Amino acid sequence: VFFYLKQGYPVVFVENSDFESERIKNLGRTNSNFEYITFQSKESHLGKSKGEIEIINHALIHSRLLSQIEYLIKITGRYIISNIDEVLLPTQDISKDVYINPTRNLRWADTRLIMMKKSFFHNYFLPTATKYLDEEKHIFMENIFMRSVLHYLIEGGELNLWPVYPAYQGIDGTHNEKVEFGFFKIWKYNLYYRIKSFIYKHRV
Repeated sequence: VFFYLKQGYPVVFVENSDFESERIKNLGRTNSNFEYITFQSKESHLGKSKGEIEIINHALIHSRLLSQIEYLIKITGRYIISNIDEVLLPTQDISKDVYINPTRNLRWADTRLIMMKKSFFHNYFLPTATKYLDEEKHIFMENIFMRSVLHYLIEGGELNLWPVYPAYQGIDGTHNEKVEFGFFKIWKYNLYYRIKSFIYKHRV
């Protein structure tokens, strides 16, 4: 939260356990670019993906800040993206409906960072999640995001990848491991990512 606010970005922090932190709450009193929303989840017991989509949907319905903008950028709260300015550069023009980092087999996409117009969320992402999300059948949020983009492409949409690979710093909640991008790792991932972007852009 503090990192992104210092970079000048408005932040909506959503807590789905209905717990209120006084420290975070006080931040909202002193910064008009920050909004703190808490609620009691009705979906998280059905799985991590269900809970995360519920959080996004709840934020879009109840957030004052999100009501004033067209673009939705979701970053998993455990991570800081140190090169956030470079990552978000294309969204400044609000010209594309969605940006994605798909796997080579197009079965899933990275959802630690989601960049999409709110219209894409309502017209493609949420309907796809409502219809297909089923963690018992191993259909997770990452799979849903990819499916929603494929549906969008079938209807004439355009595939746009992230401009650079995010330099994540934080904790991987799935494996409880520290994630840290130093100079060499950033260079290595971005080299691979540029090759990947070139291949996707020039596929026949």
